[in-house]
Amino acid sequence: MPRVMNASLALVLILIVSPIVTRFGGKPVYVQIALVGVMVLVVPLVIACLASALRPGSLGRTARRLRRRG
Repeated sequence: MPRVMNASLALVLILIVSPIVTRFGGKPVYVQIALVGVMVLVVPLVIACLASALRPGSLGRTARRLRRRG
């Protein structure tokens, strides 16, 4: 069930962000800067959801490994 939930969340986020990408040109500069800011926040979340959907627990193992090193 977590795989389905993570994949669904990634799909919903992609569907929310895709109109931003397709209609990016022609917007004022301040709107483009705001949209890039939104994308910078959403894209890593989509990648994390897809990674978790492909291999559940992989993100937790990576975080534990990084905490041990630091």
